[in-house]
Amino acid sequence: MATGTGKTCTYVPYWLLREEQAMRLTTPDLVVINEAHHLAIRNGSHRVAALSRELAQLASPPQPMAPPKLVALPFQPRRLRVLSDAELYAKWMRQAEEWERTGRDQRHAESTAVRRVRNPLVRKAVLKRSKGRCENPRCRNPEPIGHTDDGDPILEVDHVVEHAKGGRDHGSNTIALCPNCHALKTRGRDREELGAYFRGVAQRLHQAASPRNQ
Repeated sequence: MATGTGKTCTYVPYWLLREEQAMRLTTPDLVVINEAHHLAIRNGSHRVAALSRELAQLASPPQPMAPPKLVALPFQPRRLRVLSDAELYAKWMRQAEEWERTGRDQRHAESTAVRRVRNPLVRKAVLKRSKGRCENPRCRNPEPIGHTDDGDPILEVDHVVEHAKGGRDHGSNTIALCPNCHALKTRGRDREELGAYFRGVAQRLHQAASPRNQ
């Protein structure tokens, strides 16, 4: 409180009041000093106590508001339209073009593969044993579909029990397959059943090709 020449003035921090509370103080005895962010109560000490009490009430912390009520929205089922093959193709090609536009198709990934060394003589022997035909008895087209630059038929000499998992690099564990049968054996839905079937096939072919059985 400050006094002088018959005047009395009390300063109250303006930040104690919310804006809507300060607007309710319409008495001329209040002056807002913006520079200092204070309310100045002036013109008579007999009003200081009453106005201070009013300010104290207005500056009291507001009561917490009740949480809003949550209203359940009615369920609205939505039907999803299945894209046609042509629409899917166009969608994926747009994504491929976006990869090209952003340069993502120019990225490179480094990889290091460690695998067991195969004996090339085993592959040569199995190709000779196959006589250029797919050795899968269930193959729908066992005839060769073409030849390599070296004249070998387009056949994959595959280990029935994977070489990387300890399978023998031997005629009793290898079979010559056309590309389609090789894909079925490697990635087909029935690859477990087909692999078990090929174990017996490879062993029978090996025994039949052995000199002691001729």
